[in-house]
Amino acid sequence: MKAKLVKFRVQNFRSIEDSGWIDAENVTCLVGTNESGKTNLLLALWKLNPANGEPIVPLVDYPRKKYHSFGSTKGEEVFITAQFEFDNLVAERLSQITGWHQSVVKNIIISRKYKGDCDYQFAQNKLSSIDGIYLSSILNKLSSEFKISDLQSKEDKVDLDKIDQKIDEERGKIEPTKGYIQAEIIGIKNSIELFLEQNYKRKVNINNFFTTYFFNEISKVIWAFDENGIQITSECIKVVKDNLPTFVYYSDYGNLDSEIYLPHVIDNFKRTDLGEKERAKARSLKVLFEFVKLSPEQILELGKEALPVRILEFTTDYSGRRSKTNEHIEEAKDVNIEEESRKKKERGILLQSASTTLTRDFAGWWKQGRYIFDFQADGNHFRIWVSDDKRPERIELEGRSKGLQWFFSFFLVFLVESKDSHSNCILLLDEPGISLHPVAQMDLIAFFNSLANENQLIYTTHSPFLVSTNNLSGVQAMYISDTGESIVSNDLRANRKISEKSIYPIHAAIGLTVSDTLLIGCQPVLVEGISDQIYLQQIKKYVLAEGKYKNEKEVVFIPTGGVKGISPVVRILLGREDNLPFVIMDSDKPGVDKIKQLHSGLYITEKDKVIPVSSFMGEGEFEIEDLMPQDELARLFSKHFRRVHSEDEFDYIYNKNLPIVNQMEGFAKENGYILQEGWKVDLAKDFQRNFDRIVTRCSDEIKNRWISLIDKVTSNNNNVELMEN
Repeated sequence: MKAKLVKFRVQNFRSIEDSGWIDAENVTCLVGTNESGKTNLLLALWKLNPANGEPIVPLVDYPRKKYHSFGSTKGEEVFITAQFEFDNLVAERLSQITGWHQSVVKNIIISRKYKGDCDYQFAQNKLSSIDGIYLSSILNKLSSEFKISDLQSKEDKVDLDKIDQKIDEERGKIEPTKGYIQAEIIGIKNSIELFLEQNYKRKVNINNFFTTYFFNEISKVIWAFDENGIQITSECIKVVKDNLPTFVYYSDYGNLDSEIYLPHVIDNFKRTDLGEKERAKARSLKVLFEFVKLSPEQILELGKEALPVRILEFTTDYSGRRSKTNEHIEEAKDVNIEEESRKKKERGILLQSASTTLTRDFAGWWKQGRYIFDFQADGNHFRIWVSDDKRPERIELEGRSKGLQWFFSFFLVFLVESKDSHSNCILLLDEPGISLHPVAQMDLIAFFNSLANENQLIYTTHSPFLVSTNNLSGVQAMYISDTGESIVSNDLRANRKISEKSIYPIHAAIGLTVSDTLLIGCQPVLVEGISDQIYLQQIKKYVLAEGKYKNEKEVVFIPTGGVKGISPVVRILLGREDNLPFVIMDSDKPGVDKIKQLHSGLYITEKDKVIPVSSFMGEGEFEIEDLMPQDELARLFSKHFRRVHSEDEFDYIYNKNLPIVNQMEGFAKENGYILQEGWKVDLAKDFQRNFDRIVTRCSDEIKNRWISLIDKVTSNNNNVELMEN
């Protein structure tokens, strides 16, 4: 995608007073009960930049209880604000226009008002740090340009070798995974300036080369650390508009019928007073006819019969009065019959061609069976027939499953409205797959993940089977406040208020319903919290990718809300079968105490199924976080506090041999930082977002530790050495 949605905020839109900022992942799930406002969030986001030109309708969209004041605002109120991160090509173009480093200008905040206008601004005015990998790229480019520059033929070999050695020396100092602050970058710049001053003060060619290929670029980076009011120009706005993703929204209101009455369709296309449901249906019909490349008027025209014509004969008297003297029926002329036949043949070929194209394209999406579609027109009616490899007889679309009807209609809307920019549109799906069987709903999650390779996707649900345990960082909870407004929260840590308002879907979101295990016979592994679940899911992801996963069953990590929740969840699972689930415990004091309790109670005969983190790490109060690459966790933690109160940076001073969570908490306390409740979950989410990059830098020791952990929880003959105190 040219731009990724980072986060969005809805204000004063229908039931939503202020959603606050909502983070957007590649796949984001809004989970909550009916009437909690999930649909309204999607509708507001859709109207930021709708692919189909969906209008803003203040009479419907403005909060009903405030509508009396709408006239005084003149449509100036913002209802949707979103932050986008543009790709490097777009960021480089914005950098050229503004003169600022692309790291500063690549994030844009866009707000849309009720009157339709949009405001644009850069999301940040300065950098707090920059990745070493970017600094390496500057020096890599400097080295490449040096090797092909005119200097190679104009300067002595001794000087060329000396310069080449200096560039390599500076490159060798940079750690790609480290975040660099302004003072460190100035140090790199000063080092090269001093080198040139001492050796080539009077060498104009050499100094000009370094100015062009190093100092200009490194200066942009240094300036980007200084607070400045960067103004977004009309030229920047044009670049942003040209590369902004469109939003494609779909709900089951738009599901197509199998038989379509064309005169009714033509009439609805002309109307501007349709309700929301009727407009959704009309929209789906519009994309259907765009797909077959025929308008309903054309289909009617091409299908006209060459009918017999009644001929009336009149005479006129001297007073100019006309009177009928005769009438007869004249059969259709051969030329008209031939024209009728030609038009019907053309219509049939066009519809057959569209049917073949749709059948082919649809097969690449829907994996539940091989379906064949057939478009047919008959007089005033347009029909959609469906057959498949198991049931070759043709059946009207309406006679097939509701799930197929939804998928077929959504497919058409996405295919047509996204046009040639499939990879630059964001999908908004309202209650998708609600009519699908639970197993098919879980398949739908896999489909969403495949779509997310090219398109970000946000969907709403209240079904536990459409909440992925592999993507809890992308789950947002919704409920209705006491005053009737919709509330959004990414706090999935068994928050009492959220649980009271939306108990079932939220418990499903954090895995407490264990619906996965009940449905498909997965192997449950209990962990203490959400952060543990997120880390272990990433470990499993790596082991699967490496082909080291030996178990036939799918392992599901279930957070229990702390050590106190372990025993109750174990008893729930024992209601399904007699096998005790594995338990992975932190080796801190609460964890060690719980292990002793389990050993003397439920797990007295199967102690090897309770696995402390210390069995992988050795003596110490180690937690799940210590199984991860500590330098990466330290870096992610430091990003939130860099240079706020302290001169020291956590990622420079922590001890790699000690439990890292205790050190983080100690660092925060010493420097006056407040760690919010659930900070460990937020850190785990950051780790999950960066996992594909992090895993490429992990040591073999860490990777082998991950493989060993998964091997333990998938083996029925575990021989874990438990550390007794």
